[in-house]
Amino acid sequence: MSTVLRKKIEARAGIPTAVLQLDDFWQTLQKQVSTWMTDTLGTETSAVLETRNVVPGTTATGQLDMLLSFVFNGDFSPGLCAVAVDEFTATLNASQRLQQPLAELSGVSELFRKLLLETPTSTLWNTVAANLAGHMSLGSQAPFSDYSSAPGGFTQTQRYLMIGFKAASGDQVVRMWIVFHLDYVLRNALELELLAARMSKSSSGPGSETLRASVKSSMITVDGVLNRLTLTIGQCSRLEVGQLIALPDVDTSRVSLRAETVNGTVDIGLCEMGVWKQQRALKLKTPILEPFTRELANL
Repeated sequence: MSTVLRKKIEARAGIPTAVLQLDDFWQTLQKQVSTWMTDTLGTETSAVLETRNVVPGTTATGQLDMLLSFVFNGDFSPGLCAVAVDEFTATLNASQRLQQPLAELSGVSELFRKLLLETPTSTLWNTVAANLAGHMSLGSQAPFSDYSSAPGGFTQTQRYLMIGFKAASGDQVVRMWIVFHLDYVLRNALELELLAARMSKSSSGPGSETLRASVKSSMITVDGVLNRLTLTIGQCSRLEVGQLIALPDVDTSRVSLRAETVNGTVDIGLCEMGVWKQQRALKLKTPILEPFTRELANL
């Protein structure tokens, strides 16, 4: 399948363009999974990206329930939600861990195979989460939990990015899925791509122009802020539809330009607002602040 056709199919599956454009993020994740499969399962070929889908939380749990799945606590893992493997992959891991032929493991229970996967899954979580914003290390252990404690709680209203990988193992195929909270990926798209680009640069040497172009194509949210108000919680609770809120300090010649980052929104420059009939526009009055562009300059 061509790259163009794959992206068209995935776009129709609800994957935002900003996520599809995270080229370095996808490549880094694929390398991490490939290394894990080689070290853990003894596969002789690299993992390839097989599927990418955005699904509601209840759909995600329905799919995870059919696999051997590990879910992570959102307090320690706010973006990386779950890792899952199919039955054959779990059996192959048991074969490697116990140093027993596959044919002799047909009667091994699902619970025992899952227990044998805990340590390898912790290793993968630590590898992937190490460079994700907000993820906290627990030493060698992953923060395993149930669905309700995962980011978003896997409810129907929450959306999840399910990523499937496969690799050949003899005449069979091993499969693994990694699940991210979609809102986390969207909020941190720029940071994810910057980190992945930096990792790729350190491992592959030249190619900074390609990395820079990839990062520049990433999508973030930029807001123009006219004014900010401070209200008590009580005042907020009494707000009503149709209520007028005065903005005494509004100055259309001083509009803050704000961008989303991993640490929240930050001011990146000043603008002035112009109006003509029903059209509005912002004219930048200052250069973009240096802290915001520092990461790109260092690529």
